[in-house]
Amino acid sequence: MFKHGILASVAGSIVLSLLTTVAESAQASTLVFSGSGATTTTAFTDFQTAIGGGSRIGWDGVRLDGTDANPETQVIDPGKTVVIPVNRFLGAGALFSDPYAVSGDGFASVNPGTAGEFPAFSPQNTFVMFDFNNGQFEDRFIEQSFVLPGTTTAAGTRGFGAIFLDVEDAASSSIEYFGTTTKGDKVSLGKYFVPVGASGEAQFLGVLFDQPIVTEVQLTVGTNALFSFDGTTIQSFGGEDLANGVDLVNTDDFLFATPTAATLISVPEPTPLSGLSLAILGMVGFVTRKLAKR
Repeated sequence: MFKHGILASVAGSIVLSLLTTVAESAQASTLVFSGSGATTTTAFTDFQTAIGGGSRIGWDGVRLDGTDANPETQVIDPGKTVVIPVNRFLGAGALFSDPYAVSGDGFASVNPGTAGEFPAFSPQNTFVMFDFNNGQFEDRFIEQSFVLPGTTTAAGTRGFGAIFLDVEDAASSSIEYFGTTTKGDKVSLGKYFVPVGASGEAQFLGVLFDQPIVTEVQLTVGTNALFSFDGTTIQSFGGEDLANGVDLVNTDDFLFATPTAATLISVPEPTPLSGLSLAILGMVGFVTRKLAKR
């Protein structure tokens, strides 16, 4: 029995080692930067230094009065809130999956229930998603892919970070990083949660990789959209209600290493490894059965 256990253990270790080698080949080493409240600025600055400056989107260049540089920017509330097109920040290397909103009053103009809740990290504009379905507030995601600055050519970045405003629920807000395999498939590189803080405080979360492997990020921003807008009608979600699991969140500055040609993830063919693993396990089973008959 003792020999059986040793043999099974050794074989299991071999299989686990092989599987671990393959898993690690699809990953890159990471360094996480995070801060909340008084430590937010330090975390932001440290990350900016680590990426060598990079591209910073502070939203303050977006005009809110109908004279924005991109003629497709749509005014929701003149001088206060607009919707920007997906290509508004191509110059920085960012391409969004949907139009998102920029506001100069913390979105109080479209949701009075949040007035004063989101002091800007870098005055004064902030940035958030909204729900396109009138009266619904389920869309809580901001998705951004990376392109070579000034083009629509897909690219990768070594790191991405963002300022979040008023995160008070540890599970409400996060950033998930994605890469692209050599076969063109999208693969998650990890999901990281934003640290919490006191009401009205800013938080920062950024992750640095050792190569430009990140081709897309998805930010989960709070538990609900602040408002819905179907192109003509605005409907406010209302105020935050932490006691009932409602954590409303906003974002400010985005910061990322200047996009370059992406490093694609090489994923080994599973068949040879699977065959080898099964062969080893089969051999263990055969020998174990033989020993058991003695």
